[in-house]
This record gives sequence, C-alpha cells and structure tokens, in this order.
Amino acid sequence: MRPHSTGVPISPMSVPITSAYQPIVALDDRSVVGYEALVRTCGEGPPTTPTDLLRAAREQSITAEFDWRCRATALQGAVEARYPDRLALFVNAEPTALDVPPPPDCLPMFAEASALSIVVEITERDLMGDPAGLLRAAEHARNLGWRVAIDDVGADSTSLALIPLLRPDVIKLDMTIVQGRSTDETAAIVAAVTAEAECTGALVLAEGIETDRHEGYARDMGAVLGQGYLYGQPGSLPDFGVASQPVRSLELNATVTVRAPLAVTPYGVTQPLGATRHADSTLLDAIENSLLRGACGTGSSTVVLATLDTSTGLTPARAAIYDELAACTALTAVFDTHPAPMEHSFRAVLVGADEPLAIERCVVVVAPMSSAALIAVERGVGDDGRPKYDYRLTYDRHVVLDAATVLLRRIPDRSVI
Repeated sequence: MRPHSTGVPISPMSVPITSAYQPIVALDDRSVVGYEALVRTCGEGPPTTPTDLLRAAREQSITAEFDWRCRATALQGAVEARYPDRLALFVNAEPTALDVPPPPDCLPMFAEASALSIVVEITERDLMGDPAGLLRAAEHARNLGWRVAIDDVGADSTSLALIPLLRPDVIKLDMTIVQGRSTDETAAIVAAVTAEAECTGALVLAEGIETDRHEGYARDMGAVLGQGYLYGQPGSLPDFGVASQPVRSLELNATVTVRAPLAVTPYGVTQPLGATRHADSTLLDAIENSLLRGACGTGSSTVVLATLDTSTGLTPARAAIYDELAACTALTAVFDTHPAPMEHSFRAVLVGADEPLAIERCVVVVAPMSSAALIAVERGVGDDGRPKYDYRLTYDRHVVLDAATVLLRRIPDRSVI
C-alpha cells in the first residue's frame, strides 16, 4: 500500500469518502444545468487528495473497484438530495472501470438512480495507452444510458485526437485555455473543438471560470456551458425537494452515439463509396508518401494508422517515416504480419497471416481539421511482377473515422505488453 504523509498506508476501499458537487451553468443566463461530483475524503482521519487515492488504487490493482465506489457515492448523494432528472450529473470515470461490471451490492442503488441524466467524464491521462479500452469504455457508458464527456481538452494534445473517435456529448476545455493568454496553440484547439461541435452538436464547457473576464473568454471561444468558482465552489447539493433555485435542462444532442462500424477491416468500411480503382504498388507508394508527408505537418493531435500487406512488408525507409511520425503525432501504429524491428518508436501491432487484414494495405490519417484514408486490397500480380491492388482513396470524414475505429479496436493496452 502507498503510505500516507503520516506514515499510515492508504487504503482506497476503506478510507471514508463523500462527494462534493460543483454547479455547471449555461453561460447565456448563468442558470444551473447540472453539477459535477468530485470525490473527497471525510471522517476523522487525515485528509487525502483524490489523486493520492487513485494512485494508491492503481498500485494495488483495484482501480475499477475504487472507481465504482466513487461513482456510487456520487449517485447516492444525488438520490438523497432528490436530484431532478432534468439536471445533468457529471461523474468522473476511469475507462478501465467502465470495462468492468458494477459491484453487485451497488446494483439496487444504481437502479434507484437510473432516472438521473448522467454524463461520464473520461479522465484517463494516458489517453493513447489503451485506445481500444477507451472505445469500449464509451460504448459501455452509452449502453448504460449515460452520456460521455472528454475532460481537460487542451491540457494534452492527445485529447483532441480522441474527440472525433469518441464522439463526446460534451467537450470540456481545460482551465488553462480560459485563464491563459491566447496563443497559436489555443487557436488550434478552439478551431478543432468548434469543428467537432458543429459536426456532431457536442456542447462545449469551459472549466476554471473565476472572473467575468474568464467568462467572456469562454464565450468568445464558443463555450455554451461554464464551471468554476464564479458560479460556486464544490459543496453539498441543495435539497431539491424544497429548494427554489432555478434550474434548466441540458440540451444534449440525442443523435450522438458510439461509433460502431460493422466491418472487420478498413476495406469493408469503404464499400458504400462505390466502385474501386486499380493500381500497382508504385502508384500506391506515391499516394501513401503524399498522405504521410501531409500527416507530418498536422500536429500532435493527429492519429496515423497503417497496415502492411504480405507482399510489401516494412522497409527500412518506411519504418523511418513511421518513427518520425510517432515523434510528432498523438499515435502512430503499424499493423504487420511480421514482428517489427526492435528499434522503433511507433506502436507495432501483429496481424495473423491468415486474417483478412493481412491482404490489406492502408494508411489512415485522422487530424483535427482534415482526415484521409488510402485503403487497398491485393488482387494478384501484374505482368511486370508487381503486386496489383483494388483501392479507394477517401476524404469522407465519417468513412475515415470508421476505418480508424476498426484498427484502434485491435491495439492492445500498452501497460500489459
């Protein structure tokens, strides 16, 4: 167990905890539209920060159990306060916990809270460590009838890369965006968030609003919701059975759902695009090089996914390009039927030689403001001995994101490999 500052080990499952609730308001009139539940220790023991509790839970391999305990505490407090179902209740979640069923002894309470409008905030810091787990977490949350928010957008560039893939209902701008000076990086973040909000109807929430000036910045950046000390510090919920505090429903876009392509390979995703084109390996090399060069300049919020068919394999020159991309993107992953060389920076994913993916050759690039995919399948060998392909090249963002989702689901958790 991780020792507390007093020398006493921290036991996340036995330390008394409670929830403090901070209001979330609509920026147009400051009416309350929800609350975020924040874990706090209570009782007579020494105070412990939530960060220390979560770190101890990870060290003791009980992250899921502790995370469900925190969520149950938040929901219990809301039920006791007769929380209105028209108010959103934001609760934090570790993606690994959403991959695990809730404890049986919590099921009656979860049933009691089933009418609440719950928004789960994805709080995992190593966002690209387990992209498949993140996709599953979002899917599980939606299967429970909950909405999804991405927290701290702007604090880490990888959060921007995940926005189009997780399709959140709420995008929470990190407080550093609102409280800091405007920079080129801030402008890029705001542009990417605005593009996603316009595409899906996601609501933008600005955190850390402490002054009227902060609120003005937030509105200028496109935020429609706000959270911060200007509207109230974390504390107890009012008793909604008797309180007359004005509240307002959070208008979430009901059409936002988990991205769930049915195809098992990227080529299957492209079927709605119609007829294929034909090319040899020389033409595909040229198109791939163009896409990869473009990805180098799109910034650290970009995801690059590549598959290598059995005929081409990974050349030293192409491996060097993927290593270069790995250094400047949120994630670069290469899928191959052969183990990757030891000296590489990109994520290597092994593919079975008898799998359908083994005959596909793809480059999928997902960037905040643009996306593209070259997806090809082997169709024999030409008279000159070069492999022949059927291929599709698309800039249709929905098709590209579906292809990326198919591949991201195959990437193993980095912490267990």
